[in-house]
Amino acid sequence: MGLNKGPFVVADTVSVEGSPYTMQTEGVVSLPSDGTPIDVLSVDVCVHGSQVCIDSMIQVAVGMSNFGNTTFSVKYDILRNGDCIATINDEMDYEAVPADGRHTNFPSIPVVDENPVSGLNKYVLRCTNQSPLPFPNVFIGSRSLKASVIPI
Repeated sequence: MGLNKGPFVVADTVSVEGSPYTMQTEGVVSLPSDGTPIDVLSVDVCVHGSQVCIDSMIQVAVGMSNFGNTTFSVKYDILRNGDCIATINDEMDYEAVPADGRHTNFPSIPVVDENPVSGLNKYVLRCTNQSPLPFPNVFIGSRSLKASVIPI
């Protein structure tokens, strides 16, 4: 058995069945309001003379019942072997609705890693709540991280 010489895909997915607005739902991750980054998914990919196309998706859920109209911010990083290769800062305005106000967003982050190190590479999807304090709960619900290896 050796390295796969053709294109192939490595993926990890978490599907949240139920409310993404509570830690009682299996698979939900809470982003700390102190700005601590959280790794929400990772995949290990073995490459040799290849490019890697990274696709990802995250469901963001925000509990807003007591905060009225506001803006919140979530930072998404894709890392290879601990080094950041892509960052998106997603700032969203939220307009309050009666009772349990909620907002969800499904960002997609496509990235081509043109020069991965030959051998095993670990790709990580990391999220950080960058909203000003005090701020309501920000949760990560369903999410996916897919690495497509393309020989060159």
